Amino acid sequence: MSHSKVLLGERQQNILKILEKDGSVSVEELAKMFSVSGMTIRRDLHILEAKNRIERFHGGAVLRDEVQYREKEVQNIIGKKRIAEKALALLLDEKVIFLDAGTTTRELALLLKEREELYIVTTDLMIAGILQNGKAGLFFCGGEIQKSTGSSLGSLTVEQLRDFSFDIAFLGTSAINSRLELSTPTVEKVSLKRTVLQKAKKAVLLADESKFDKQAMMRICSMEEFDVLVTDRELSEKEEKELRKMGVTFYSLME
Repeated sequence: MSHSKVLLGERQQNILKILEKDGSVSVEELAKMFSVSGMTIRRDLHILEAKNRIERFHGGAVLRDEVQYREKEVQNIIGKKRIAEKALALLLDEKVIFLDAGTTTRELALLLKEREELYIVTTDLMIAGILQNGKAGLFFCGGEIQKSTGSSLGSLTVEQLRDFSFDIAFLGTSAINSRLELSTPTVEKVSLKRTVLQKAKKAVLLADESKFDKQAMMRICSMEEFDVLVTDRELSEKEEKELRKMGVTFYSLME
């Protein structure tokens, strides 16, 4: 085997290791890490995708295993990263944080990994995995694991959550209807999210545009229960008016 093929194979293996650690990565970041051109990285990613190891999105990649485990991982990932960055900017003096299960909160977890002054509580196995080698304190609320999302739920999880007081909670949702009501297809998640809202001094909803104009089986609450909404959706005048009436601060992060 030629030396160049060895280097090529090593670089691709290292790309997979980076994705296992960070979840997602951009072509630009990889090019800088390996001191090669973006074209070279794109060729590497094309090969890894052909081997069914990764899923490419515009400008980067995520592990294929994660896409199968959580199909929405690549859906609007740029918007989710933007939402996570804004959520990070909302952190002021808060010390105890709740991170809900979900792909957008997972992007926020990646940004919080090196923050050592925080204590983070989550019900998401993948988020816990990201943070376990980080500097922040970490508590995982266990219980029955919903395998399709990799998160814990049910009465055991809710009982643990009731013992906490959160300075700020970052939550997601499956659906937001035209009346700005949140809903979920999973019955157990209703009590979980309502409990977190009761225990949080400040509640922030992180919702990318794909969550709007949808209705799931079980109603969670009205948007009125939140202090802040961060989204990449272009909100209508009606939605903005309604959010102001509810007293919800909102950030619409359009491209």
